[in-house]
Amino acid sequence: MTDKELQILQRYFPEAAIPMVAEAYTQSRFNLRFKRPRASKLGDFRPPRDRNGLCTITLNQDLNPYQILVTFVHELAHYVVYQNHPQRHLEPHGEEWKQTFTQLLLPYLKPEIFPEDILIALKRHLQHIKASSSADTNLAKVMKRYDKKTTEVLTVEDLPEGTVFQLKNGMRFKKGPKRRTRYQCECLDNGRTYSVSGMAEIFLPTEHP
Repeated sequence: MTDKELQILQRYFPEAAIPMVAEAYTQSRFNLRFKRPRASKLGDFRPPRDRNGLCTITLNQDLNPYQILVTFVHELAHYVVYQNHPQRHLEPHGEEWKQTFTQLLLPYLKPEIFPEDILIALKRHLQHIKASSSADTNLAKVMKRYDKKTTEVLTVEDLPEGTVFQLKNGMRFKKGPKRRTRYQCECLDNGRTYSVSGMAEIFLPTEHP
């Protein structure tokens, strides 16, 4: 690993986790890219475009160090499953991926890497693994405590039912009833109903329609 690559890891990951992240990176063959924030995902895994190409793992660069580590392990699990079963079309978050993700994450579950509240949430998460850590509302809520924010952030979960709000993409909604972990919200721009995460960050419009 070059000094530049090590400096990049030090910029994004918890300090105590860097040796294990560096080992995973150097022992595997994939590109690691840090991207501008994407509203639809925290990171992703991409197979090579051609036979001799490398797989690519991308991570949103605005994530806090603990979230970026969990997301890295999430995508690394996709990489390992792909390497082990390159010819099989497996469910993206099926049993093979769940088992691999658990095996990869367990060595990081140490108090010197994660704060106690995140450790507790991650252990619970591993009992009922979801396709994304952000889909686990308890884990997402704990993770948000460590985001760097200059002002208080409102989420859909904070609002009373019937409140009009706006997402980062500019779409306006009226909050509806909760269905499991998401809310059924009417979009005021097209009249359709969408399932919106309770942890989605929102803005309150200055004028209601």
